Amino acid sequence: MKIRRAIEEDVNGIANVHINSWQTTYKGILPDQYLSSLNLEARRKNWLRNLKMLHNATFVAENAHGEIIGFAAGGPEQTNDPHIQGEVYAVYILKEYQRQGFGRKMIKAVIHELIKMEHKNLIIWALKDNPSCGFYKALGGQVIAEKTVKMAGIKLIEVGFGWQDIKDILLHL
Repeated sequence: MKIRRAIEEDVNGIANVHINSWQTTYKGILPDQYLSSLNLEARRKNWLRNLKMLHNATFVAENAHGEIIGFAAGGPEQTNDPHIQGEVYAVYILKEYQRQGFGRKMIKAVIHELIKMEHKNLIIWALKDNPSCGFYKALGGQVIAEKTVKMAGIKLIEVGFGWQDIKDILLHL
């Protein structure tokens, strides 16, 4: 297992993980038709743009064969909330590699970057029905916010797991 900073050449692997993990994680939450329509080329272009411009801290996990099997991304909090500074935007791992420590190691890499950026606290948003919410609770996250989002034409609830001191999450990693 190897965790490293993402580079532009990783966009195909990241896009593949993004789509496949959405299809397994959100099955039963988002419509099957929507999940099957996710487009690899569109996701690839999105991640190429993200790596060039938006995400300040994106890391990938590789298996023993050098294949990308997960990614995590973070940076400044995206809604300009005056009380929250850092945000983990995404943590996705192919289903067959989950529960092996990849998520913890990738989040740890992102958190260290956010600390270097001098972010004092943290939020991670997740769909309320996402089975990974237990993972964020196990990392010491407390639900500090809730909002309604529209995805695939339906309204869903997102919960924000927060850490008042960003360094507190490191105690659980």
